Amino acid sequence: MTATVHPQTASDVLRDAQRALNGDTMSIGELVEALGVASYTPLVLLPALALVSPLSGVPGFTTVCGLMIAIVSLQQMMERPKLWLPGWVRRASVATHKARKGMSWLMRPVRCLDRVTQRRLHGLVTPPVVRFPQGICFGLGAIMPVLEVIPFSSSIAGAIIAVLTTGIFMGDGLLVMIGLLVAAAIAGGLVVLF
Repeated sequence: MTATVHPQTASDVLRDAQRALNGDTMSIGELVEALGVASYTPLVLLPALALVSPLSGVPGFTTVCGLMIAIVSLQQMMERPKLWLPGWVRRASVATHKARKGMSWLMRPVRCLDRVTQRRLHGLVTPPVVRFPQGICFGLGAIMPVLEVIPFSSSIAGAIIAVLTTGIFMGDGLLVMIGLLVAAAIAGGLVVLF
C-alpha cells in the first residue's frame, strides 16, 4: 500500500509512516522516499513525535532525530525546493518492530491533537512570521545531541517541536502560540535555575 501524497493531519503523517515500514529495519532515507511528502513539515513532525515515544530511549536515536529536525527546519526556513539530507542521516536506521510500537503508542495523543486543531490566527503560520517557530524547531533540534544525556529533556523538546509543527502543518496559529509560550516558559525556568 502506498502512502498518501498529501497528508492532511498529523494522524495521516503517522499512518503513512506506519505503512512505509517494511523489513526488519528501515533507514531514514527509505522512510523519506516511501512517504514522498510534498512538504518539509511532516519530516520535522515525525522525528519530533518519535522523541516523545519510547523510541527516545534507544541510544543515539535522540541525536539522529534532533539533527534531522535541525537540517530539515533550516532548509524549510530557506525555502529550498528540494530536501537534502547528509548520507549518515539517510543511512541511520531503526528496527521496524520498535518503530511500529512507538508509532502505535503515539496514535492516541496525535488523534487528540488533531481534534483540537483548526485554522485560526493564520498570520502566525505564514511567512515571514512562521520563520520564528521554524527557527525554534531548528534550535531545539540542533541541541538534541546535548539533551541525549539529560533524562526526559529530549521528550519535552520533541513535544514542543511536535506542537509547533502540527500548528504550522494544520494552519493553527493558536497552537503555534501555545508551543512558543511553553518553550519560553521552559527557557525562562532554566535561566532562573542556572
